[in-house]
Amino acid sequence: MSVRVPLACYPGMNRFALDGGWRMADGRSSKGHLPSAIRHQLLESNQHWGIFPTIQDNALTIIAGQQVGFAGGPLYTLAKIASLIRIKRDLEKQNIPVNAFFWLATEDHDFEEIARIYVPASLVDAKQQLDLVCIRAIRAAGPRTVVGSLPVPETLIEQLLALFPIERPQWLREGITFRDSFAELIASITGNEIILVDALLPELRRAGAPLFEQIRARESEVQKALHDRSQELVAQGYQEQVVARDGDAYTLLFRVDDDGTRHATNEPVEPERTSTSALTRPLLQDFIFQPDIFIGGPSEIAYYAQIAPLHHLLGIPKPRLALRGHALVAPRRVVRAFERFGINPCSVFRSPDDILAEREPDGVTKVRNITEEAQRDLMKRIAEINELALPADHSLAGSIRRSIGHLEYHFNKLSARAIQGLARKDRERYIAARELVATLYPDRHVQDRVVSWFAYWTKYGQTLVDRLIEEIEPDADAFKIVDL
Repeated sequence: MSVRVPLACYPGMNRFALDGGWRMADGRSSKGHLPSAIRHQLLESNQHWGIFPTIQDNALTIIAGQQVGFAGGPLYTLAKIASLIRIKRDLEKQNIPVNAFFWLATEDHDFEEIARIYVPASLVDAKQQLDLVCIRAIRAAGPRTVVGSLPVPETLIEQLLALFPIERPQWLREGITFRDSFAELIASITGNEIILVDALLPELRRAGAPLFEQIRARESEVQKALHDRSQELVAQGYQEQVVARDGDAYTLLFRVDDDGTRHATNEPVEPERTSTSALTRPLLQDFIFQPDIFIGGPSEIAYYAQIAPLHHLLGIPKPRLALRGHALVAPRRVVRAFERFGINPCSVFRSPDDILAEREPDGVTKVRNITEEAQRDLMKRIAEINELALPADHSLAGSIRRSIGHLEYHFNKLSARAIQGLARKDRERYIAARELVATLYPDRHVQDRVVSWFAYWTKYGQTLVDRLIEEIEPDADAFKIVDL
């Protein structure tokens, strides 16, 4: 049994994602045609990863994307892929041919994020106080080096294999790059349903040359449009997702050196050496693929809201935006606790003690009444002391006020501790609440933002993928807690 929860309960949800009006499009159906050079290279690279897709003519185009995180990255990466496949299957049931592309952000330089995963301690029998075990590697390359073409550090692989009783898989063979490792892992779980797109594919960059030239030639117009848009968003109560560099100019394009280092520049550079920023990557994607639907996370929806005027300025059709489905996962036994103990799903992003206090056990009301009665009686006695002491020595007024403050604090503390003790007497409910929080909000992080989906895959296998595709709800005002 999965549990459906209002998206507004998801901690830190971006306002752009909650306000569905940002996801409207131009109401078009492009059914564009990919240049033959790109089509050929996409098929060739996918076959190298073990994917043998078909790129259909006159088909609807849908696209999503993500960084090439170690071991597949956090759970939300799999949720994006599940959203892409779910939309594809739903359209195909209506006899609509679909090409589903997944953009591999191989040009990303955030090594610390890509080379780090968190594993639930409960899945690896780790004896520690925290809910999560962190696996990470320290950057050996420069701070601005694109990560996709870097080899996966052996230290990362060794840490992962030390936690799970598995043979070293092919997608973690010695010397493999983050790009190939990620792609081969995804190929093993999705088959031929989606087409992976390497953002650093030379043919892709060459096809984007007219866009790069236009951005450089019209930089002042692009910068002004972005600044004006920023003011509009702030006036409407939003925050811009990308802030202008040094408070002046937005980074639009980078030059990639032979060693993979990126440098912000607006000087003419060969397209093969040109890399996009967070604001121009969607433009390149839309320029080349002309997708009918883009499936993105809250931050990506915010990017589109920020660059909205650029599509018109540069003559690029804007796709319909669909918010990726949000899903958390837990063993079926854990999910059943919601119904068994009457726990509100929205409350799992709090402490177990707070959850238990929502449904007070017997005695809590009595403790509160006794505390309030005792406080009233004490205040009455203190008032009598005031009447006797203050006429004799007015300097005592400050001391009496401070003493009253201390007494009220300790009364409230005593009451809170007594109520917590009563709540914990309901041991089964407390244990269930603690397990729910540790699973879905480990170490005060929403599960899908940090927890490795591969960790769950080692236990549940293809069931994890199938259940996510079955339960995921893209572009919905709710998220799912999926039982496994």
